[in-house]
Amino acid sequence: MARKPKPTAAHDGVMPTVSLSELCSEAADHVAKARLSLFDDGANADRALLHLDEAIFCLKRLFAHGTRAA
Repeated sequence: MARKPKPTAAHDGVMPTVSLSELCSEAADHVAKARLSLFDDGANADRALLHLDEAIFCLKRLFAHGTRAA
């Protein structure tokens, strides 16, 4: 019998709580991965764009946190 997928942040609309340093680190990781995707032997632009989208998403979450705190 197949298992039903457990709801995640993408499915239930609720983002898990992470620290600001984790968000900064995650954004930096995605930027680094995008750079590697562009400059490795495969030069995968689509993968680089996906990583840049993820980095932007992290930065938007940081911004939202900052505006709530102000």
